Amino acid sequence: MVPPEFLNFFIASTGAGGALVGLLFVAVSLAPEQMVTRQAPVERQAVAGSAFTALINAFFISLTTLIPHFNIGTLIVIISLLSLLTSLIQAWSLMRLRKGWQSFLRRAFLVSLSLGLYGLELREGVGLISDPTQVGFVYGLLFVLLGAFALGLTRAWELLGAQRYGFGGWLSPLQDVHESEPFSRPDDAGSASGPPPTNGVAPRSPSQ
Repeated sequence: MVPPEFLNFFIASTGAGGALVGLLFVAVSLAPEQMVTRQAPVERQAVAGSAFTALINAFFISLTTLIPHFNIGTLIVIISLLSLLTSLIQAWSLMRLRKGWQSFLRRAFLVSLSLGLYGLELREGVGLISDPTQVGFVYGLLFVLLGAFALGLTRAWELLGAQRYGFGGWLSPLQDVHESEPFSRPDDAGSASGPPPTNGVAPRSPSQ
């Protein structure tokens, strides 16, 4: 059980996490074949998985802290280990591709950021198991949750096709997606496959 002065933060964090996860599902549903299916580029699959893992992690950690009279450290350790395992699976699918040192650096940054975040979370969970009354571990957990929200929102923003500039944009794994793969919504395909344009000459009737 967390100290009462932290409850408002975790209540707000739980509500925000649930809402953001729902919005991420809506965003992915617009074009799932370009984000999460087997046909989607590996980079987009990894970015989508990173965003989903970060937001789900923040949501369930925040929800766990609201359980009364329970040492939350145990569940935090379990959730952080699951997040680490998911990140390692994503790392395997990313790092096995060979596209040069720049691509390797981008992929390594994505992987190391996730592993570092959930590793810190695991440390705070172990600390809360050993000493639930230590407020320092709760403060550490707060900053980890803020980092998870920041990571999830950044990756979701990239996934929607938003252009990022500067060094942060260069580090995005989506830079490796070929420019000939335009990001389009499913209804674009329907409009593209519509009736072919005419040459402007109306068909003549048999009477003519």
